[in-house]
Amino acid sequence: MKVLHISAQKPDSTGSGIYMSGIINGFRKKNIDQALIVGIDIADSEQAILEKFDGEVSLYPLKYNSEVLDFNVPGMSDNMPYPSTRYRDITSDQAAKMRDEFSKLLMDAVDKENPDVIICHHLYYISSITRELLPNKKIYAICHGTCIRQLMSNDFMRDYIIEKIGSLDGVFALHNEQKKTIEKLFGIGESKIKTIGSGYDSSIFNNKMVKKSGSIKISYAGKISCSKGLIPFINALNKIDISEYDIDIIFAGGASDCDELKEIIALAKKSCRKIDFVGKIDQQELADLFNSSDIFVLPSYYEGLPLVILEALACGCYVICTNTDGLEEWLSDSIKNSGMFNLVELPEMIDIQTPVFEQMEGFENRLKFALEKAVEYRKNNRERFLDISNLSWYGLSERLLALITEN
Repeated sequence: MKVLHISAQKPDSTGSGIYMSGIINGFRKKNIDQALIVGIDIADSEQAILEKFDGEVSLYPLKYNSEVLDFNVPGMSDNMPYPSTRYRDITSDQAAKMRDEFSKLLMDAVDKENPDVIICHHLYYISSITRELLPNKKIYAICHGTCIRQLMSNDFMRDYIIEKIGSLDGVFALHNEQKKTIEKLFGIGESKIKTIGSGYDSSIFNNKMVKKSGSIKISYAGKISCSKGLIPFINALNKIDISEYDIDIIFAGGASDCDELKEIIALAKKSCRKIDFVGKIDQQELADLFNSSDIFVLPSYYEGLPLVILEALACGCYVICTNTDGLEEWLSDSIKNSGMFNLVELPEMIDIQTPVFEQMEGFENRLKFALEKAVEYRKNNRERFLDISNLSWYGLSERLLALITEN
């Protein structure tokens, strides 16, 4: 069997890229031949991408900031951890260039690789072109959530995308709430949408049994962006009543919106708590950060199915996160009732990334109480962790493989 994976963006800088890489590595254990089309910057290292998969994947890069695609790689989020082009800002000329260059690359890859199955990531523009050009190929797509956010927030190629995604052989959702949204938005029959969940790389993210003592360490990892809820998180940190012992706070991640980054850093500098910004870190560094942390916090207004939650849990963190759509039903009762996990209710939202201002104080107070509870728990239970090894990438890739080969 040969599989061609397709993503419009970089394969190693976002949750969806890590998800795709996890599937590829899971399939490698099954000795499946694989090829990969990804969008990269002309300055990015192709060799570094190949080394992620030990050279066992054929790579077909769609290069941006090049002679023809003379703009940044388009991003499925409006704030990416690297310079990117927002889909809402793409001109008709740029969209046509994307289509032309991707079409040539796709047909070259299909001619050389002759894949039995194509797996696209995101229910969006590149996946739609793939369906149009290859009507007789077996093509599936995985929804990571951000594609739905794009369709709901701007009109870029909306009718075309909805039509072509609706004709895919199958779609994979991360959770059942997302499945319902896909069914309604694209008019796809329920039988063609399967829920597969998520996974994590257990070879990197595992508990090293680091001996914790002294200050309680709280970490955040993700884009440094207002949509990640970092402003109310910082305000909540200022409110917590834990003066009898110290806490260390670390924010890890990159940013593409300089104004938002400046706003968040400025607020952090005014905080009564010392907050260290360590920038973008690689997966091994992230695993080390989680292993040294007591508590991980993800206060986002919107997420697909955040892999970072699994990664933090696997490394032994107590996790606080917002109750975004589908998250609670995806989590097992053993996680939710473990005493090591706390879901915080979001404020009402004007849209998927804009909260109702009048409800922000209540949201900050809920974060405050969750933080105080977590710190108090960790003070007396520094070494406790959860075993979630059954949720690894290998388990996810086995579920996916069974679904794409059942027909």
